[in-house]
Amino acid sequence: MRTRIIGAIMGIAVLIPFVYLGSHPFAYGILVVAISGLFEIARMKQIQYFNAIGLISSLAVALIVLPEHYNLSWITNFNSQFLFYLCGMALLVLTVYGYKEINFEEVSVLMFAALYVGFGFRFIILIRDMGLVTLAYLFVVIWATDICAYFIGRAYGKHKLAPEVSPNKTIEGSIGGVLCAMLAGVVFVFIFQPNLGDTNHVWLLSIILSLVGQFGDLVESALKRHFNVKDSGKFLPGQGGVLDRFDSLIFASFMFMIWLNLFQ
Repeated sequence: MRTRIIGAIMGIAVLIPFVYLGSHPFAYGILVVAISGLFEIARMKQIQYFNAIGLISSLAVALIVLPEHYNLSWITNFNSQFLFYLCGMALLVLTVYGYKEINFEEVSVLMFAALYVGFGFRFIILIRDMGLVTLAYLFVVIWATDICAYFIGRAYGKHKLAPEVSPNKTIEGSIGGVLCAMLAGVVFVFIFQPNLGDTNHVWLLSIILSLVGQFGDLVESALKRHFNVKDSGKFLPGQGGVLDRFDSLIFASFMFMIWLNLFQ
Protein backbone atom coordinates (compact mmCIF):
# COMPACT_ATOMS: atom_id res chain seq x y z
CA MET A 1 0.00 0.00 0.00
CA ARG A 2 2.84 2.38 0.85
CA THR A 3 4.40 1.84 -2.58
CA ARG A 4 1.04 2.45 -4.27
CA ILE A 5 0.57 5.71 -2.37
CA ILE A 6 4.08 6.91 -3.24
CA GLY A 7 3.52 5.97 -6.89
CA ALA A 8 0.19 7.82 -6.96
CA ILE A 9 1.78 10.95 -5.48
CA MET A 10 4.57 10.79 -8.07
CA GLY A 11 2.06 10.40 -10.88
CA ILE A 12 -0.08 13.32 -9.72
CA ALA A 13 3.02 15.51 -9.27
CA VAL A 14 4.06 14.84 -12.87
CA LEU A 15 0.53 15.13 -14.26
CA ILE A 16 -0.57 18.41 -12.66
CA PRO A 17 1.78 20.83 -14.52
CA PHE A 18 0.80 19.38 -17.92
CA VAL A 19 -2.92 19.42 -17.09
CA TYR A 20 -2.67 23.00 -15.84
CA LEU A 21 -0.74 24.26 -18.87
CA GLY A 22 -2.99 22.50 -21.39
CA SER A 23 -2.46 23.24 -25.08
CA HIS A 24 0.71 21.83 -26.70
CA PRO A 25 2.50 20.70 -23.48
CA PHE A 26 -0.53 18.65 -22.46
CA ALA A 27 -1.19 17.29 -25.95
CA TYR A 28 2.37 16.10 -26.49
CA GLY A 29 2.59 14.79 -22.94
CA ILE A 30 -0.53 12.73 -23.61
CA LEU A 31 1.01 11.52 -26.87
CA VAL A 32 3.99 10.12 -24.94
CA VAL A 33 1.58 8.38 -22.56
CA ALA A 34 -0.41 6.95 -25.49
CA ILE A 35 2.70 5.58 -27.21
CA SER A 36 3.69 4.03 -23.88
CA GLY A 37 0.26 2.37 -23.72
CA LEU A 38 0.69 0.95 -27.22
CA PHE A 39 4.14 -0.32 -26.26
CA GLU A 40 2.59 -2.12 -23.27
CA ILE A 41 0.15 -3.95 -25.52
CA ALA A 42 2.98 -4.86 -27.90
CA ARG A 43 5.04 -6.19 -25.02
CA MET A 44 2.14 -8.26 -23.67
CA LYS A 45 1.78 -9.75 -27.16
CA GLN A 46 5.58 -10.22 -27.25
CA ILE A 47 6.00 -8.03 -30.31
CA GLN A 48 9.45 -6.49 -30.78
CA TYR A 49 8.88 -2.73 -30.58
CA PHE A 50 12.26 -0.99 -30.71
CA ASN A 51 12.67 -1.26 -34.46
CA ALA A 52 10.76 -0.30 -37.60
CA ILE A 53 7.63 -1.97 -36.19
CA GLY A 54 7.60 0.34 -33.18
CA LEU A 55 8.41 3.42 -35.26
CA ILE A 56 5.53 2.81 -37.67
CA SER A 57 3.13 1.88 -34.86
CA SER A 58 4.06 5.00 -32.88
CA LEU A 59 3.41 7.16 -35.93
CA ALA A 60 0.05 5.46 -36.39
CA VAL A 61 -1.04 6.18 -32.83
CA ALA A 62 0.26 9.76 -33.10
CA LEU A 63 -1.96 10.33 -36.14
CA ILE A 64 -4.96 9.31 -34.04
CA VAL A 65 -4.05 10.99 -30.75
CA LEU A 66 -3.14 14.49 -31.89
CA PRO A 67 -6.01 16.70 -33.10
CA GLU A 68 -5.24 18.51 -36.34
CA HIS A 69 -4.25 21.82 -34.70
CA TYR A 70 -1.46 20.05 -32.78
CA ASN A 71 0.03 18.22 -35.77
CA LEU A 72 3.20 19.26 -37.55
CA SER A 73 2.55 21.44 -40.60
CA TRP A 74 3.55 18.76 -43.13
CA ILE A 75 1.08 16.30 -41.59
CA THR A 76 -1.82 18.75 -41.74
CA ASN A 77 -1.37 18.90 -45.53
CA PHE A 78 -2.44 15.24 -45.73
CA ASN A 79 -5.47 13.30 -44.59
CA SER A 80 -4.50 11.72 -41.25
CA GLN A 81 -6.79 8.75 -41.94
CA PHE A 82 -4.95 8.17 -45.21
CA LEU A 83 -1.59 8.29 -43.42
CA PHE A 84 -2.88 5.91 -40.74
CA TYR A 85 -3.89 3.44 -43.44
CA LEU A 86 -0.41 3.77 -44.98
CA CYS A 87 1.09 2.83 -41.62
CA GLY A 88 -1.05 -0.31 -41.63
CA MET A 89 0.08 -1.15 -45.14
CA ALA A 90 3.73 -0.59 -44.15
CA LEU A 91 3.34 -3.04 -41.25
CA LEU A 92 1.78 -5.55 -43.63
CA VAL A 93 4.77 -5.18 -45.96
CA LEU A 94 7.00 -6.02 -43.01
CA THR A 95 5.19 -9.35 -42.70
CA VAL A 96 6.70 -10.19 -46.10
CA TYR A 97 10.29 -9.07 -45.50
CA GLY A 98 10.37 -9.48 -41.73
CA TYR A 99 8.04 -12.45 -41.31
CA LYS A 100 10.16 -13.80 -38.45
CA GLU A 101 9.50 -10.64 -36.42
CA ILE A 102 5.86 -9.82 -37.24
CA ASN A 103 2.82 -11.53 -38.75
CA PHE A 104 -0.72 -10.56 -39.75
CA GLU A 105 -2.15 -11.28 -36.30
CA GLU A 106 0.41 -9.00 -34.66
CA VAL A 107 -0.24 -6.23 -37.19
CA SER A 108 -3.95 -6.51 -36.40
CA VAL A 109 -3.24 -6.21 -32.67
CA LEU A 110 -1.05 -3.14 -33.17
CA MET A 111 -3.46 -1.31 -35.47
CA PHE A 112 -6.54 -2.01 -33.37
CA ALA A 113 -4.59 -1.06 -30.22
CA ALA A 114 -3.60 2.21 -31.90
CA LEU A 115 -7.30 2.96 -32.44
CA TYR A 116 -8.31 1.89 -28.93
CA VAL A 117 -5.56 3.82 -27.17
CA GLY A 118 -5.40 6.64 -29.70
CA PHE A 119 -9.00 7.80 -29.69
CA GLY A 120 -9.30 7.51 -25.90
CA PHE A 121 -6.34 9.84 -25.38
CA ARG A 122 -7.35 12.09 -28.29
CA PHE A 123 -10.67 12.78 -26.58
CA ILE A 124 -8.87 13.55 -23.32
CA ILE A 125 -6.91 16.24 -25.19
CA LEU A 126 -10.08 17.66 -26.75
CA ILE A 127 -11.82 17.73 -23.36
CA ARG A 128 -8.86 19.65 -21.89
CA ASP A 129 -9.15 22.12 -24.78
CA MET A 130 -12.68 22.85 -23.54
CA GLY A 131 -11.34 23.97 -20.19
CA LEU A 132 -9.39 22.80 -17.18
CA VAL A 133 -12.45 22.30 -14.98
CA THR A 134 -14.18 20.27 -17.71
CA LEU A 135 -11.36 17.74 -17.69
CA ALA A 136 -11.22 17.94 -13.90
CA TYR A 137 -14.88 16.92 -13.77
CA LEU A 138 -14.08 13.73 -15.70
CA PHE A 139 -11.16 12.99 -13.37
CA VAL A 140 -13.31 13.57 -10.29
CA VAL A 141 -16.02 11.16 -11.48
CA ILE A 142 -13.53 8.41 -12.33
CA TRP A 143 -11.46 8.84 -9.17
CA ALA A 144 -14.58 8.89 -6.99
CA THR A 145 -15.71 5.68 -8.67
CA ASP A 146 -12.37 3.92 -8.17
CA ILE A 147 -11.84 4.97 -4.56
CA CYS A 148 -15.37 4.36 -3.34
CA ALA A 149 -15.78 1.08 -5.22
CA TYR A 150 -12.58 -0.18 -3.60
CA PHE A 151 -13.46 0.71 -0.01
CA ILE A 152 -17.18 -0.11 -0.22
CA GLY A 153 -16.36 -3.38 -1.93
CA ARG A 154 -13.91 -4.31 0.79
CA ALA A 155 -16.38 -3.42 3.54
CA TYR A 156 -19.64 -4.76 2.12
CA GLY A 157 -18.84 -6.71 -1.05
CA LYS A 158 -20.24 -10.23 -1.24
CA HIS A 159 -21.35 -10.76 -4.84
CA LYS A 160 -18.65 -10.94 -7.52
CA LEU A 161 -18.96 -8.54 -10.44
CA ALA A 162 -16.83 -10.42 -12.99
CA PRO A 163 -15.17 -13.32 -11.15
CA GLU A 164 -13.46 -14.84 -14.19
CA VAL A 165 -11.77 -11.57 -15.10
CA SER A 166 -11.43 -9.54 -11.90
CA PRO A 167 -12.26 -11.67 -8.84
CA ASN A 168 -11.77 -8.85 -6.31
CA LYS A 169 -14.44 -6.56 -7.74
CA THR A 170 -17.96 -6.83 -6.34
CA ILE A 171 -21.42 -5.69 -7.36
CA GLU A 172 -21.78 -3.84 -4.06
CA GLY A 173 -18.53 -1.98 -4.68
CA SER A 174 -19.59 -1.13 -8.22
CA ILE A 175 -22.93 0.29 -7.09
CA GLY A 176 -21.24 2.22 -4.29
CA GLY A 177 -18.75 3.65 -6.78
CA VAL A 178 -21.54 4.80 -9.09
CA LEU A 179 -23.46 6.50 -6.27
CA CYS A 180 -20.36 8.26 -4.97
CA ALA A 181 -19.41 9.35 -8.48
CA MET A 182 -22.89 10.78 -9.03
CA LEU A 183 -22.67 12.76 -5.78
CA ALA A 184 -19.13 13.95 -6.45
CA GLY A 185 -20.01 14.95 -10.03
CA VAL A 186 -23.10 16.93 -9.04
CA VAL A 187 -21.25 18.78 -6.26
CA PHE A 188 -18.28 19.54 -8.54
CA VAL A 189 -20.49 20.93 -11.30
CA PHE A 190 -22.47 23.03 -8.82
CA ILE A 191 -19.29 24.61 -7.44
CA PHE A 192 -17.05 24.95 -10.51
CA GLN A 193 -19.52 25.11 -13.45
CA PRO A 194 -17.51 23.19 -16.08
CA ASN A 195 -18.26 23.53 -19.77
CA LEU A 196 -20.88 20.79 -20.08
CA GLY A 197 -23.65 22.63 -21.87
CA ASP A 198 -26.89 21.31 -20.36
CA THR A 199 -26.13 20.57 -16.70
CA ASN A 200 -29.69 19.65 -15.70
CA HIS A 201 -28.86 15.98 -16.13
CA VAL A 202 -25.33 15.99 -14.76
CA TRP A 203 -26.39 13.30 -12.30
CA LEU A 204 -27.16 11.02 -15.23
CA LEU A 205 -23.92 11.89 -17.01
CA SER A 206 -21.95 11.09 -13.85
CA ILE A 207 -23.67 7.70 -13.55
CA ILE A 208 -23.01 6.87 -17.20
CA LEU A 209 -19.34 7.89 -17.00
CA SER A 210 -18.90 5.88 -13.81
CA LEU A 211 -20.41 2.75 -15.37
CA VAL A 212 -18.50 3.08 -18.63
CA GLY A 213 -15.28 3.73 -16.71
CA GLN A 214 -15.79 0.52 -14.77
CA PHE A 215 -16.25 -1.39 -18.03
CA GLY A 216 -12.96 0.12 -19.21
CA ASP A 217 -11.31 -1.25 -16.09
CA LEU A 218 -12.83 -4.70 -16.67
CA VAL A 219 -11.76 -4.71 -20.33
CA GLU A 220 -8.19 -4.01 -19.26
CA SER A 221 -8.45 -6.84 -16.71
CA ALA A 222 -9.67 -9.17 -19.47
CA LEU A 223 -6.76 -8.10 -21.66
CA LYS A 224 -4.26 -8.90 -18.92
CA ARG A 225 -5.99 -12.19 -18.21
CA HIS A 226 -5.74 -13.08 -21.91
CA PHE A 227 -2.00 -12.38 -21.96
CA ASN A 228 -1.52 -13.88 -18.48
CA VAL A 229 0.18 -10.81 -16.94
CA LYS A 230 -0.44 -9.11 -13.61
CA ASP A 231 0.14 -5.53 -14.78
CA SER A 232 0.24 -4.01 -18.25
CA GLY A 233 3.60 -2.41 -17.46
CA LYS A 234 5.69 -0.56 -14.88
CA PHE A 235 4.73 3.06 -15.47
CA LEU A 236 4.84 4.04 -11.77
CA PRO A 237 5.90 2.17 -8.61
CA GLY A 238 2.98 0.14 -7.30
CA GLN A 239 0.64 1.54 -9.96
CA GLY A 240 1.25 -0.83 -12.86
CA GLY A 241 1.38 0.45 -16.41
CA VAL A 242 -0.18 3.26 -18.41
CA LEU A 243 -3.18 1.12 -19.31
CA ASP A 244 -3.67 0.15 -15.66
CA ARG A 245 -3.95 3.83 -14.73
CA PHE A 246 -5.86 5.16 -17.73
CA ASP A 247 -8.15 2.23 -18.65
CA SER A 248 -11.25 3.84 -17.11
CA LEU A 249 -10.47 7.27 -18.57
CA ILE A 250 -9.98 5.85 -22.08
CA PHE A 251 -13.49 4.40 -22.06
CA ALA A 252 -15.11 7.29 -20.20
CA SER A 253 -13.63 9.92 -22.53
CA PHE A 254 -15.44 8.25 -25.46
CA MET A 255 -18.78 8.51 -23.68
CA PHE A 256 -18.06 12.04 -22.47
CA MET A 257 -17.46 13.25 -26.02
CA ILE A 258 -20.68 11.57 -27.21
CA TRP A 259 -22.60 13.36 -24.45
CA LEU A 260 -20.98 16.74 -25.21
CA ASN A 261 -21.79 16.41 -28.92
CA LEU A 262 -25.41 15.59 -28.13
CA PHE A 263 -26.12 18.20 -25.47
CA GLN A 264 -23.64 21.05 -25.86
